[in-house]
Amino acid sequence: RLAPKRRGADAAVRRHLAKKGEVVLTVAVCSSAGHKEQEFDVLASQPMFELRDAFYFASDWMYDGPTRIKSGLFFIDGIFYSDRRDPAALDYSRELIGWLRRTKEPGFLRSDTSRSMATCFADLDRIPFGERCVYVHQGDIEHSVYFTNARLLRSACDCPYREAYPILTFMRRYNKRLCYACIQNYAMWIVIDSSRCPHNPSYWCQTCFRHFFQDAEGNYLPPVDYKVFPYLHDET
Repeated sequence: RLAPKRRGADAAVRRHLAKKGEVVLTVAVCSSAGHKEQEFDVLASQPMFELRDAFYFASDWMYDGPTRIKSGLFFIDGIFYSDRRDPAALDYSRELIGWLRRTKEPGFLRSDTSRSMATCFADLDRIPFGERCVYVHQGDIEHSVYFTNARLLRSACDCPYREAYPILTFMRRYNKRLCYACIQNYAMWIVIDSSRCPHNPSYWCQTCFRHFFQDAEGNYLPPVDYKVFPYLHDET
């Protein structure tokens, strides 16, 4: 059912209330070293790709990460789930299934083919609480995923609107480098293989980057023998 309209500028916004008896799952995402990076509350009725869309990793947006962002994979309870929303997305499970068949004991894989991330969590045979699941993106980057809790949604302490989920409940702090030139502002750009820089790679704030690499009209100064990528923060 729909929530009542609110008066004011957003009166036209209509939000769907979560169904009665909805189950909220808590999902923790950890690094390969086992450190918790993010944690979410997700509805059991939501498809897996909605949880995937809520993940944040700097590697998806730095260097050539955006060219591979459409491909992703979950491994949950012995079954691969691939993001098939984009026709150009790669199914990483094709190579992994054969390798796991050769290297793991019988029964480790419960399916010889991947399934779609359109599968809802409520449709899984079981939720593997406390067991290591895996999220794969950018071709070969793995993150451990754990289901840590399940509870009935309570409007007194949980957000009642379905559109709010998955809800980020924890995000680790990341280190962000200062500009190598002014050592005052946070860096916004990574410059690689520049013959004019004593450091490779080097990190630059917006102001110093423009003064050092561009003229007054914004054209790049020669020699343009370097590569420039946006910098968000360090992954470690």
